[in-house]
Amino acid sequence: MGTQVVTAVKAALNWLIDPPREWWKRAVNLTRGIQDINVLQAQTLIQQGAFVLDVREPDEFEAGHLPASTLIPLAQLPDRVAEIEAYRSHNIVVICHGGKRSATACGQLAQLGFGSTYNIAGGILAWKKAKLPMVE
Repeated sequence: MGTQVVTAVKAALNWLIDPPREWWKRAVNLTRGIQDINVLQAQTLIQQGAFVLDVREPDEFEAGHLPASTLIPLAQLPDRVAEIEAYRSHNIVVICHGGKRSATACGQLAQLGFGSTYNIAGGILAWKKAKLPMVE
């Protein structure tokens, strides 16, 4: 019984805390010129041919990633941007664990002249929560 109460309290707190936290992140990203999208919007862009860039670390990527995604860890992005040069004029959907690194990557790509970058708000956590397709 005690475990059930703790689980219920945690669920209630997450329900109360998560939306304001996500709104705050989106507001900050808007001021930085980062375009956040939800996982369903991301899935639509991907189905329309968007390039998917995963900026997590290799161990995170191996644990599960979006189909047809390309891994370039955020710290390596400035040195490896030539690898995605062919996608400069395409929509680029960027993902990480929770949305912070991918937002940073979107900002870096915008500074380098990549015009259509989209940050998946909530990252792979949101993708998994929505039970969307993954390679595991």
